[in-house]
Amino acid sequence: MTCPQACAISMPVPRLICARSRQFPKAPPPETLPQKGWAKPYPHGNKILAAASPRDSEWGVFLDTDMICTAPLNLSALQSPNRIVMVPEGVPSWGKEPEQWPRAYAHFDLPMPTETVRLTRRRRRENPPYFNAGMVMFPEKPPPGQSHGFGSLWLETALHFDWHCAMRNKRPWLDQITLPLTVKRFGYDYLAAKAELNFSISDRAYEPQAQPALIHYHRWKYLAAWPQSRAAFAALEKLAGPALAARLEADYGAILAEGRAV
Repeated sequence: MTCPQACAISMPVPRLICARSRQFPKAPPPETLPQKGWAKPYPHGNKILAAASPRDSEWGVFLDTDMICTAPLNLSALQSPNRIVMVPEGVPSWGKEPEQWPRAYAHFDLPMPTETVRLTRRRRRENPPYFNAGMVMFPEKPPPGQSHGFGSLWLETALHFDWHCAMRNKRPWLDQITLPLTVKRFGYDYLAAKAELNFSISDRAYEPQAQPALIHYHRWKYLAAWPQSRAAFAALEKLAGPALAARLEADYGAILAEGRAV
């Protein structure tokens, strides 16, 4: 995640979790994952493993690494006991077939939710609860009746669904399918946060009126249309200092050059 100097994260006990395959082990702690692991390789699962990792904070915030923070984040204002904070997905990338969500909930003997969320892009249709997993804020305290927190419960739900629910096309959306299932299964509340906290710009023309706090860019090429990226890269170089900036150049030379040129 790229975070300019203006980005301040307001939480009682701040803890950010940024998933990147080389930063997290291929397998999570033994107590959270059966030895057999995923039914098939699932690189997107690193975010679930990160969320399930033990921490000593009151709240955890998972952020994808393809994020640029462009404004202060007052996340503490969104916190409420036993509540998960997420932004609805932009489009119904999974669940387009009418039987998919009912089958997913029925797998855990759960009723289909009656409420809907409004997706954030294109037609902005009403949809069964479906969220983008690029930003998830959750309390670390286990919910009533459980001995593990949200991350471990999400991991257990995803593994069970992966191995035992005979549905096609679970990948790469297994993480996002099982987010609302975990919420429902373990009695969490949820807040469908504003799109500004997980603002997807893939295949999206620049919107001058938009004021995203977290830009979710997906691919570097999409940053070209959004001037916030220039300020973010300039601030990153200023914060990093000459030595770290040189290391970043060595690691990401072509990518950073592209970012500065936008």
